[in-house]
Amino acid sequence: MRKLIALMLILSLLAGLTQAAFAADIYTLDIYWIANVNSDKPYKDLGAAVNDYLADETSDKTNLAQVTEDLAVQYLTPDDVKNSKIRKGVEDAINEYLAKVHKANRKVRKMQVRFHLIFWDPQWTEQAIAALMADEKIDLIFTADWEGYTQEIEADKLLELESALKEDGEGILETLSSDFLDGIKVHGHIYGIPTNKELCVPSGIIVNKTAADLIGWDLSEYADGTKKITTPELEPWLEKYKAMFPDKYPYLMEKDRWADEPWSHEWIGLEEDVLSMKFAKDENGKYDETVYSIYETDEQEEHIRLMYKWAQEGYISPDSATQDYNRIFGTGDFLVFTQPLKGKNYKSLEMIAANRKPGDPEFECVEIIMQDKYKVTCQAGGSMFAIPRTGRSDLAMQYLNLMHTDPTLVNLMLFGVEGVNYTKANESQVELADGANWYGMHGGAWTVGNTKLQYVLSTEDPEKNAELQKFALDAPMTASYGFRFDKKRAETLKAVEDVVREYARNLMVGAVDPDDPEKGLEAFRKALKDAGIDELKAEVEKQYEEWKIDTKK
Repeated sequence: MRKLIALMLILSLLAGLTQAAFAADIYTLDIYWIANVNSDKPYKDLGAAVNDYLADETSDKTNLAQVTEDLAVQYLTPDDVKNSKIRKGVEDAINEYLAKVHKANRKVRKMQVRFHLIFWDPQWTEQAIAALMADEKIDLIFTADWEGYTQEIEADKLLELESALKEDGEGILETLSSDFLDGIKVHGHIYGIPTNKELCVPSGIIVNKTAADLIGWDLSEYADGTKKITTPELEPWLEKYKAMFPDKYPYLMEKDRWADEPWSHEWIGLEEDVLSMKFAKDENGKYDETVYSIYETDEQEEHIRLMYKWAQEGYISPDSATQDYNRIFGTGDFLVFTQPLKGKNYKSLEMIAANRKPGDPEFECVEIIMQDKYKVTCQAGGSMFAIPRTGRSDLAMQYLNLMHTDPTLVNLMLFGVEGVNYTKANESQVELADGANWYGMHGGAWTVGNTKLQYVLSTEDPEKNAELQKFALDAPMTASYGFRFDKKRAETLKAVEDVVREYARNLMVGAVDPDDPEKGLEAFRKALKDAGIDELKAEVEKQYEEWKIDTKK
């Protein structure tokens, strides 16, 4: 095993050199991609350790192979080695295909890819964003509103893409709706190319139908989406579930999501949406464009008090602020789970596939959407690739164009190599290969080009991706669609968000009495005032008015 690891180490360390040395006229696109594994750091750490050993004048250079092998065992896990082999195999297949694309269409210039898979925050910020800010060579980088898109633009690290789109992105312009591109503009310019996926994701609840049947809750009346339910109206069913299962907690939340909140979720990327706007039209068909300090409103207080009441009655786990809600979902030990939804029960099927473990009981789910459908900024900018200033904009845009138009490339990126990483169940569905699961390594289908071109898993609806895009067709845009807040201009931001982190989550999950003199709602409101919430609100209002003027030009 040690010899194998040492061999894989040498191959992995040389991979970057050999890819760049194929031919002088083949350009390597360095693609930084958010992922479920970290493909770079173990090898970088190992390379640094080898270099330190070589730099040490007292070290014994005669036994370098053995030292390297020992360091490989220290820095690389078996999974690191396996993942490196899978990644290299997918890169090789993509590069072979790109050569065929170039041969068939000389406008697409010679290129190859090298994927830098980097784990979610904090690793993404520490490695990918740090590399971006240090102007390292990056040709494409994943970005999103929730992952620093505006900050990367304000730091002048991303290219404006209008000219590159006109030159090399004709397929993107033909297949991606104008709503998407309008929704990701900053100061009137496009800096990222969104994944062509769902654009409307209202909140609601996933109901454990198996449990609902046991307590006599008939969910058939919600099946066509015409009947609605509010959060307080869930209480009788929570009570019945608790009576039948006294040791379980019926109300499960994604973090502290309020399923029918009036506020635009993740409106401008502030901690716990401390400042937000009502996203839906009022009863007169008008938008309310007031910027609310939401924890100072009657609506938020009423919800917080309801959560505390439910926690006291045993409907909400006392550990809700920190618990692994996905794992609890997988066991089926819940009645309702607050979630962003996509229609057609797709979210619950994804959740079951991702979180049920062998031995967990089987259960069915029904989804109830509790908000009106609107297109919101955070969904337009929820998954993008951008071209940094250190990249080759022409080749990078050509590759992005293929990601949105070429089903072979899209599915190579998503699933890997047929017969190695997956097998086809039919023309639209696939089954993943044990031990070579590329699909589980990268960020996911929602990060890969045009979802309409993707295969789906054999457990999913063959029409899933088309239906997800169709779901947004009748959804209007919010009044603030496309607005992004420049956090650098907010002097009190850090102080306010520190306060929010201290108070909000515990209040929103019912873990703290809202009347507690030290940690309750009034204490929270006072701390917000002292931290400068009013100054932050004024800055948001100022930027919003500037944005409205700018968009009318």
